[in-house]
Parts: sequence; C-alpha cells; structure tokens
Amino acid sequence: MLAAAYAPLLVLLATLNSFQLAWLRWTFAALAAAGIAGLAAFLVVAVPRRNASVERIHTAKPREGEALKFFASYVVPFLVTGSTAAPPARWGLLIYLVMIAVLYVQGDMYFANPVLALLGYRIFELGRSDSGFLLVISRAWHLAPGQTVSLVPLGGYIYVQVKPRREPRPQPEQEPV
Repeated sequence: MLAAAYAPLLVLLATLNSFQLAWLRWTFAALAAAGIAGLAAFLVVAVPRRNASVERIHTAKPREGEALKFFASYVVPFLVTGSTAAPPARWGLLIYLVMIAVLYVQGDMYFANPVLALLGYRIFELGRSDSGFLLVISRAWHLAPGQTVSLVPLGGYIYVQVKPRREPRPQPEQEPV
C-alpha cells in the first residue's frame, strides 16, 4: 500500500523528470504502476479471501481529508521546488520523502492513501460499544449507528469493509426411492 500511496508523487516526478536521469524517471513510473496494480490486486483478490468478522457500529464518523493531508504533506514540497531546484535540494527532498514513508509505515497511516480515495474508498472512525474504536476503509458513502458490517483486519485497529459472504444454500435432501 505504501507504493500506491506514493504513486501520485512518483508519477509527478517521472512526468517532470525532476532528477534528469532517464533510468530514475522510468523507475518512478514503474514503481507507481506497480503500486497501483498491487493495491488493486490486494483489494480485489487478497482482502475478500481473508476471514471477515461482523461488527455492530455504535458510532460512525467520517474521517474526510486524511488522504488529502497525507498527499499535501509530500507533494507540496516537490511542487514548490519543482524541477528548478538545484540537484542537492532535490536529493534533500528525496530524503524527506523517505522519512515521510517511514513515518507512514510506523504510524499505521496506510489508510490515508490518496489512491484509495481516487478508487472511491472513504475512511470512517467507528465507535464500539466497549468504547473502543476502529478505522474502516469502506466504499460506502455512509455508515450508520446500529448497522452491522463485515470487516477484514489489516493490522492494529485498521479494517477494510467487505461485502458479507453468501453462504451456500443447503440442498434439500431427497427422499430415497
């Protein structure tokens, strides 16, 4: 999910040819494509195969803007300096990018992913009856108190909402002839 979170910046760096190194430009583009493809595969293939648990929502609050805050924290410095900055400043920005990535992973911030937002996912903070909370990545526009949802854990307190699995209907037993 980290590569997908940085895909917009990687595309920007490749498009602007910020480091004026052809191999780095294509590496950025390839990493962006791989990150988006990996995220899509994860959401379509891996998440539905994991065991979901059912959770009743006590309170629900959308966490709008998480992806935008994260996006702005790493794109704005690159847009401000653009390709006109001296090479040492650009390499300094790359070090800044690595530090933000480490914080992203250490802080379980992968829910604040701008590509997830572009794919139509939203973040909700769900309160539980035991006063705990969960952060849920969902395609739903609205989650309401009292609603039950199927959730797949990603780690810690972060979950992805999935459609409930349909249980196969039991076949009626046939009378022996």
